[in-house]
Amino acid sequence: MRILYICGDQGIPVFGRKGASTHIREMIAEFRRQGHEVALAVPDLSGDRRPEEDFPVHKLAAPKSKLLGSDGRYLLANFKAGGALARIATDFRPTAIYERSALYFTAGEKLARRLGLPRILEVNTLLAHELKNRLHFPGLAAKVELGLVRRAPAIASISITMKKRLVAAGCRADAVRPFGMAVDPRRFVPPADPAARRSELGWPSDAPVIGYVGSMNTYHRPDRFLALAEKLLEEGHSSARFLVVGGSESKVAAARERLGRWVGEQRVHFTGSVPQAEMAGWLCAMDMIVVPGAAPQSTPTKIFEAAALGRPMILPATEPIIELCGADSPLLFAPDDEAALEGLVRRFLAEPAFAQAPAGRLRETVLAEHTWEHHARELAAWLETMRRTKA
Repeated sequence: MRILYICGDQGIPVFGRKGASTHIREMIAEFRRQGHEVALAVPDLSGDRRPEEDFPVHKLAAPKSKLLGSDGRYLLANFKAGGALARIATDFRPTAIYERSALYFTAGEKLARRLGLPRILEVNTLLAHELKNRLHFPGLAAKVELGLVRRAPAIASISITMKKRLVAAGCRADAVRPFGMAVDPRRFVPPADPAARRSELGWPSDAPVIGYVGSMNTYHRPDRFLALAEKLLEEGHSSARFLVVGGSESKVAAARERLGRWVGEQRVHFTGSVPQAEMAGWLCAMDMIVVPGAAPQSTPTKIFEAAALGRPMILPATEPIIELCGADSPLLFAPDDEAALEGLVRRFLAEPAFAQAPAGRLRETVLAEHTWEHHARELAAWLETMRRTKA
């Protein structure tokens, strides 16, 4: 197939390090590896483009005028995207469309209808609700978004939880299939020297390293991790080290200032944002990875990446994470129970072996059912079935 991959979301640097960026890049990589031709249309082309990402990329408009307001900028971007997508389709001649949903973005739907192409709409959240505080007309945004998802003949939802929300919003249950985040096991293999990063930091090989990985966005609750690290360090807890990977410069700077004393004592280290190619090495430097918070409708990418490496994790028991790990996992804590989170970390420091068996089971599950290869194969088959039906 010739798949036109559309992302109208202006907040995703397509070659960047956000989870959404990884989602797009890995899906395209797998579509291509499986023999499909792909062209990408997206507003933000920034990031670290890999040499093998040599597929056609087309920039969609991203108006910046503050006079238009958020809603006006989205609406103008959608209007301009209509003409741009028509020109791209003329040159690329797609046989199918795969689209990541975006606010006020109806241009992909219109193109698919005009050309009679099968189209899957990927829905990771209901953006009008998530971004309502940024919008001048949240009611209008919600109306447009609900119309878009209700009309979609096929939806790839980020989780079963998201599927339930979409069905409750009026989507047909048989039109929605869950495809969560995933991992490429070829990228996430233990490095030749798993202790290399620890050695670079000058940390003893027997020091327990507790890690946090992520963008440090509010809903990931990095504040909980920092508070817990601060508490344990103030207690003078054994030889524990704390490693924080990811985050913007400003957020990392604030966190480093908060834990400045222990940064100076080399008990805490902040890497800032790192390329995906380096992530396996940093994950393997951690004995326990703490995920203090997660969005209610999805499972963060880092969980799949860490699981593929067999790294133990302490995780919030959101519905999607329970779907992945099982309700009986001893590594889950109630999302708002900070005492339970602390208890699990303390248990790990006292009894590290307790986390190994559940980490092994999660690795098996992820490698069997949650790889980008698996998702791309299933989605391409879905598009092909739709294409034959239309023919």
